[in-house]
Amino acid sequence: MVTSDNRRFSWRAFVSSAAGLSFLGMCVTGIILFVVPPGRIANWTGWTIFGLTKQQWIGLHIWLSSVFMVAALVHIYLNWQCLLSYLKHRISHSFAFRAEWVTAMLVCVVITIGTLADVRPFSSLLTWNETIKRSWDDSGRRAPVPHAELLTLAQLARQVDGVDLDKIVENLKAKGIQVESPETVVGDLALAHNMTPDQLYSIAIGAANVKRGSGGLGAGRYGKGAAGPGAGEHGPGGGPGRSGGQGMGWMTLKQYCAENALDLKVVMEKLEKAGLKPSEEMTLRGIADAAGVHPSEVRRLLE
Repeated sequence: MVTSDNRRFSWRAFVSSAAGLSFLGMCVTGIILFVVPPGRIANWTGWTIFGLTKQQWIGLHIWLSSVFMVAALVHIYLNWQCLLSYLKHRISHSFAFRAEWVTAMLVCVVITIGTLADVRPFSSLLTWNETIKRSWDDSGRRAPVPHAELLTLAQLARQVDGVDLDKIVENLKAKGIQVESPETVVGDLALAHNMTPDQLYSIAIGAANVKRGSGGLGAGRYGKGAAGPGAGEHGPGGGPGRSGGQGMGWMTLKQYCAENALDLKVVMEKLEKAGLKPSEEMTLRGIADAAGVHPSEVRRLLE
């Protein structure tokens, strides 16, 4: 016979289940976000994985993290006496710093200090993360300026050399894309015609015959916190081929020189003459921190 107790809703079971499921979801979204390309690439090319955009993955991660945090706090509240027992001596039952708590605290402290100090192996994980993200960059589909999808057609024509507004409008109209105003945002116009910003741009400059329907950016493709027009690392007017983004600071000097076809020896000599003390395995951020300057100053010297 089933008792009424077995039919009663268990809040402990609910909280534990919510914490466990949200934690698994948070892990999955965290792994996805570890490998996603920078926003300037994801937004421009309409990047998706498992049918979801970068902003959708970010939204899922934030909500699952919030559910996990609330469930974890409630779980602590419901099991407070049990958790307190971990702080008590096994024999005397008086409060004491047990080895398990001290070890866990030391691990967290070491990770925090190591990450902020940008030393190995903590810096290696961040460098690997940046390498994976930058691997998505395709020079053939690179935006003419960082976050060009946030520009209006008029701004795009002003910021990119050799691009004329009248010609842009003419090319778009030739493909059946009506432009109501020069102030129409590139990303919005692309979304309205079911294509990615880079496909629209190719049509606008007469560089390709692009089929519609291969976009699918989805809602929230840019996000409210996206950088403003031309707000990449090189600022407005950064030329084609530039790979802006704050993540460049995590590249080692050797990686930066290899990617930008620079002579490592010459670059190191230039930095040393400027009073810096670089090594080929140091990140740009690490070189800047060692010299007490902002990473942008190091990048200015490299350019």
